[in-house]
Amino acid sequence: MDIVKRTAQRLKLHKVGGTVIHHCALLKKILPGKPRLVHGYCVSPGEVCEHYWVQTEEGLDLDIGMALATLYSPDLADMKTFLTEEFPVELKDVEVLRQPDNQRLFELYETDPVTFWKESPKEIRAFPTR
Repeated sequence: MDIVKRTAQRLKLHKVGGTVIHHCALLKKILPGKPRLVHGYCVSPGEVCEHYWVQTEEGLDLDIGMALATLYSPDLADMKTFLTEEFPVELKDVEVLRQPDNQRLFELYETDPVTFWKESPKEIRAFPTR
């Protein structure tokens, strides 16, 4: 979806920090309807990462994290990946890569969005979403 690429480009252009949770929350604010923030896994050849993305009401998965990452490392665009909410049991022996603070931020966003936004970096709070 074009809005994901444009948002990622704006985040990079303005050097907006924060985490993938912050970027997903911003994208969710921009999108029409009632999209949801999803916690799951990004599976690529030989690797499983804990991952977060936005899903539209129509079930379209919008991966702002990957869109932003490919702007910094274009070779990532060639990597074959898929997103899944359930851990693939056939990969039970593969170590899951995790970012320590993302789970806490995800839970805070889901349970107390007001505090999430108050605790977010200034450039996240000030990023125009309308």
